[in-house]
Amino acid sequence: MTIYTEKFTVMNDSQSSENSSIVPQQIGANMSLDDLKSLFYQLNAKPDTEIRLLPGKKTLELADIININEQIQTKLRNHDVSASIGAINFILSNKKIKDYSTWAEFERENWNTINERIQTVTIHWDFVIKLPHYNLPQRHSIKLRLGNYIPPKDMFQLILTSDNIQELIEARSSSVCKVDFINNIIAIELLNVVSNWYEGLRDSPESSFVHSFFKKQGKFLSEIIRYASTIVLLMIVCQYSNYLFPILGIKEEISVETLQKLFIFLAAIFLTGLFSGFKIENFIDKRVNRFEEYPSFSITRGDGKALEEF
Repeated sequence: MTIYTEKFTVMNDSQSSENSSIVPQQIGANMSLDDLKSLFYQLNAKPDTEIRLLPGKKTLELADIININEQIQTKLRNHDVSASIGAINFILSNKKIKDYSTWAEFERENWNTINERIQTVTIHWDFVIKLPHYNLPQRHSIKLRLGNYIPPKDMFQLILTSDNIQELIEARSSSVCKVDFINNIIAIELLNVVSNWYEGLRDSPESSFVHSFFKKQGKFLSEIIRYASTIVLLMIVCQYSNYLFPILGIKEEISVETLQKLFIFLAAIFLTGLFSGFKIENFIDKRVNRFEEYPSFSITRGDGKALEEF
């Protein structure tokens, strides 16, 4: 925004007194809707946005990232680009982040020395293009995110902190491409480039039925087991009460002493079942959380190790 303002000032200073102000001239000459829209975008930096969700599970390699950058740059060479910059961000395991503000920094990285796994890759291209009927170059950007989507437990917090439906759509998608644009034709061209590139990526193997079932329904199953454990123990006690009660000194005749012993015994069984249920639930949940999807990336040394362990 600062760059555009400075250019705007220089243009005004260099013009004659008759043409000293672009805006008054345009307003006096009945500014077109496109010109008004262009000026509004320059002042507010809020272009139109289109989001395309990328379906399916793919495996991304280092050559694929280099390839999509080459395709984007090739497409941009068909237009009058004033400035362009690409950046890339990696979210790794162990809560590590690698952020490259330029493409040259990314290309200098030695990925064979990184032992962490890649969880999410976000590629961002930002550029300004000179377009017909616009006095100033117009800003466009592409954001491509590949990797893990936000889990449901974190999605609720996002819903509370954001009322932007676009953010929610992006968060629930594992792969998504978003284009901020002024010229719709350029946006469609770039989205098609990304979509065709994504379709050409190597497909990840499908998970087995058992794996998918426990991944989706494991939490629900563990909760059922937690509550059912107490009931099962009480049913066993009732089934073998003729053997257990004499051992515990609980007589068939109803008395205060018998009721006290029976209450203490059933309370102990209830607490035992409740404790056992929690333990079983935690055991199942930990095993379900350790279920691994087929690795989505094959870039770092950690990715290669994860693929071998899968």
